[in-house]
Amino acid sequence: MLAPLHALAQDAAKTTPGAPPPLAPAVTQDAAHRVEQAYLKLGRISGAVRRGVDTEELAEELPEVEANLKTIRQNLTQYSSVINLKQVHLFQILLTDMQAQLGTWRTALATQGQQLTRMQGQLDSLGRYAITKQPDTTTALGRTTARLQRKQRRANLLIQRNQRTVTQLQTRVSDCYIQALELQDETREQLRRFNRRTLDPSNPPLWRAAAVDANRQAAAGQLVRESYTSQRRLLGYYFSENWYFGIWMVLLGAVFFAWVFRNFRVVNAATNAAKQPFRYLRPLPLAGTLVVVFSMAPFFDLNPPAAYTDLLELLLLLTLSVMLGRSWPRRQFLYWLSIVGLFFGLTFVYAANEPSPGLRWAMLLLNLIAIAVGIGFRRELQRGPRLAAFVPPVLVLFMLLNGLAVLCNLTGRLSLAKVCSSSGILGLTQIISLSAFVRLLTEAFHLQMQRSRLAGGVAAHFNFRKIEQGLRLGLSIVVCGLWLMTFTSNLNIFRPLYGVLDHLLSTPHHMGTFTFTVGNIVAFFSIVYLSVLLQRYVGYFFGETDDEFNSDPDRRGSWLVAIRLVLLAAGFLLATMASGLPLDKITIVLGALGVGVGLGLQNIINNLVSGIILIFERPFQVGDFIEVTGKTGRVKDIGIRASKLISLSGSEIIVPNGDLLSGHVINWTLSNNHIRVELGLKLGPDTDLDRAKEVISQEIQENPNTLHKVAPEILLSGINGQVYDLKVLFWINNIRQEQALKSEILAGIHRRFTQEGISLT
Repeated sequence: MLAPLHALAQDAAKTTPGAPPPLAPAVTQDAAHRVEQAYLKLGRISGAVRRGVDTEELAEELPEVEANLKTIRQNLTQYSSVINLKQVHLFQILLTDMQAQLGTWRTALATQGQQLTRMQGQLDSLGRYAITKQPDTTTALGRTTARLQRKQRRANLLIQRNQRTVTQLQTRVSDCYIQALELQDETREQLRRFNRRTLDPSNPPLWRAAAVDANRQAAAGQLVRESYTSQRRLLGYYFSENWYFGIWMVLLGAVFFAWVFRNFRVVNAATNAAKQPFRYLRPLPLAGTLVVVFSMAPFFDLNPPAAYTDLLELLLLLTLSVMLGRSWPRRQFLYWLSIVGLFFGLTFVYAANEPSPGLRWAMLLLNLIAIAVGIGFRRELQRGPRLAAFVPPVLVLFMLLNGLAVLCNLTGRLSLAKVCSSSGILGLTQIISLSAFVRLLTEAFHLQMQRSRLAGGVAAHFNFRKIEQGLRLGLSIVVCGLWLMTFTSNLNIFRPLYGVLDHLLSTPHHMGTFTFTVGNIVAFFSIVYLSVLLQRYVGYFFGETDDEFNSDPDRRGSWLVAIRLVLLAAGFLLATMASGLPLDKITIVLGALGVGVGLGLQNIINNLVSGIILIFERPFQVGDFIEVTGKTGRVKDIGIRASKLISLSGSEIIVPNGDLLSGHVINWTLSNNHIRVELGLKLGPDTDLDRAKEVISQEIQENPNTLHKVAPEILLSGINGQVYDLKVLFWINNIRQEQALKSEILAGIHRRFTQEGISLT
């Protein structure tokens, strides 16, 4: 486009009949240069307009948000008498999400509007290039200028059109944002009404209950149907905005299934894993995988739609019933089926917005049956195979809530009765499912242990029983916390409790010039506890074992103690940083305490420093056979303050590190495990000593556990009357087999002497 501009001066110099006189060459060249600059600037503006204003996606999604706001307003105004608490919570969550999205759109549209205003100013500034309003089209310069003007007008129209689009979208987005704020206020007001309605006796006592008007009941049922019909759009919007929850659920199920299925296949190839004590796991863990997925699904979102939670609960009950049917004793499983039946029965009778007296009596009967089932189930758990320790307390809570629901139903507080009864049955089914979830994970870990033992290596030396106990304890704490969150959400007290807890932990307290919070203190002690727990178990990940009867334990360096010290120091540092305490003040306090610690805890500090010296000096290692202060044993552990020895009789000897560093330590296995053994023999007077020595030497040399490169020494130590006293000295490979080898060689010498006719006295 700009190529002909370099020849405009020459073309303009040519005259035609009737044309005005030609411009001076310098003037023409200057005009061509200005036109060229204008073309470049206009091209940049046009490209920026096309690239910068992209509102198609926003324009497509905004109508859906407007329709959702209309649906929420319709439910809060027209159907306010039939919506329940979970639906109002759903409205609140959706409004919060829509407010965040609308806020993002407002910011984007404001930025685009500013860009268009800036581009418009740049377009208006092209007038400084002195483009004539009516260029002479008979010349090349004039024709180029005319094309430039047309392009400028098109760019101007494009900017104006985009400005109108952005302005219209800004108006609609602002209107939706204001509607969302108003509806948030309305949902908060609805929640306050629900709280007041729950505690107030909104219905007459059960013995005075009157029949519900059929027309009124039909009208209420019609409102319920219309409300659910209008909420289908909201459910679709919820699932479209939270689709990644499904991805996480599928990924969790796939990982668990592949993990268990592969481990079963490997273990079954070597042993028979089916005979192992797996209560819930199967070689094809379909039911177990579904239980794991459906047990964890509610915790991906604590405020899902009621239809979504009902569907998850239904799927969980079905898959859990399949798994428990082949795992629990018959009587326990019958109680479980009774609990499932109560769940469906209570769900059905609570579906009525204005229940008739008959349904209220049915609620009362179901609550009484629930109490009876809870009592029987608790007794059965005491007799038969027990569940996790956290199930019986929830079972007692289930009975108490059903008893409270009976009282509320009798006194007319029907809303509170529904809350108590539904929370009780949901809490019980969820805690049983979480108990199965913990058992499934521990069994899967046990299966992984078996595979690790088959694979050998460091994992084969793990103390899996202790690790499994820690895993079960940790999982139990986690699932109890998760259950408590969902249980309080069902009771509609999660938010108040969370607010109280947040206020308790985050409120600053002042002590002089020092400011702290309870949350900082909790974080400090929690991190210190975790670091202590981690250093206690870290040895198991480096091959440490508690098997005291291993004949040849691995020798591990004292660097394991260094790792423990590093973990403790790092944990204390992280705890200090998390507590918010200034490091300079801590240094001053530690310096002040150092004098008192040095004076009052001299022995402890001495042992601690001695332990650190032992780490780097390494006079012995874990697994060495040492003798100190008259005590002999194998080193089990080198601790920070003291070390542990295992004596030959199996007792554990705790020796302070200060004694190990300052006392005389005999290390029998510092460089090797060899030890010289001494045997005493008494031979008769008619014994051929040379032949006897040859037989003894052969027996020692043929034993594979003796040191063959050093010949045994057989010495005549004395002649006592008619008896020859022989002293036999030889080396063995392993000090831990000293007594067993002495017995074995003595038995072999006696057998050979008997064959040779040599008598022992």
